[in-house]
Amino acid sequence: MASSSSPGLFSAPAPIRSLFKSFPLAVHPSEALPARAPDTDDALPQLYVFAHDCDAQLGLPSYNPTCLKWQTILRIANIDVRLVSSSNHASPSGALPFLMLPSSASTVVPLTGEKIARFAKQQAPSANLDDPSPRIDAYQALIAHCVRPAWLHSLYVNPANDALLTALYLPSSALLRPAQRHTLRTAATTEILVATRHKTGGIDVKDLLRVAEEAFAALAALLGEAEWFLGAEGPGLLDAELFAYTHLLVGGQLTWGDEELGNRLRTFGNLVRHADRLYERYWKN
Repeated sequence: MASSSSPGLFSAPAPIRSLFKSFPLAVHPSEALPARAPDTDDALPQLYVFAHDCDAQLGLPSYNPTCLKWQTILRIANIDVRLVSSSNHASPSGALPFLMLPSSASTVVPLTGEKIARFAKQQAPSANLDDPSPRIDAYQALIAHCVRPAWLHSLYVNPANDALLTALYLPSSALLRPAQRHTLRTAATTEILVATRHKTGGIDVKDLLRVAEEAFAALAALLGEAEWFLGAEGPGLLDAELFAYTHLLVGGQLTWGDEELGNRLRTFGNLVRHADRLYERYWKN
């Protein structure tokens, strides 16, 4: 999502794990970790994510699926964090998100991926954040290999959504945008072709959408009429992973020029209600 962790999306081949680990592809000098702001929020862990500054200050959902997945997991664990709008340049691993614990904590090493998951489970052992079963693994892989490629094409490759791509990821300088846009689209196209195992012939958009819709159908069948996957009392890892895409597709946070992928999702009412339910539980108020 950055990606999910092993097992699941992190278990995918390296080129598939995370498009955002490659962003931006231009080489820049390393930046030091952001200094903690000397304010009352210093007692809170700080989660560095893709977000607009004003949205981060309000704690709103990140517009990046990987960041939103981990943001949601921390909310499920009832862990208050201060969101910090950031970029891959500031990340020790070269990817977002990462979590910095308060200065009073025993460690100041940034937490990423599964380390965030372990931290969440340690802080909230009663939350539904146990290691996923092989069955859940299979559905996480479905999201990674079937939903994600369609997402990548919709946002990064489809010209109808260029205004959204520009607003989220492109620099404000009109002179810099064309090169960065080309870089992002090339990286997205490469990942899609690897994920779909199409060595030649380019991207088959109809097939991407068909496969994503089949994945939605499988997830809808798994959810059924339950509130959360596998009939759990509360949301868990799979709920967070799916929400990271479904909320951004149909939750009204992003302005899509082409809503074809979102419209395919809307045909599965229980998945839309699932996204609404999770948002209302952790963000509505």
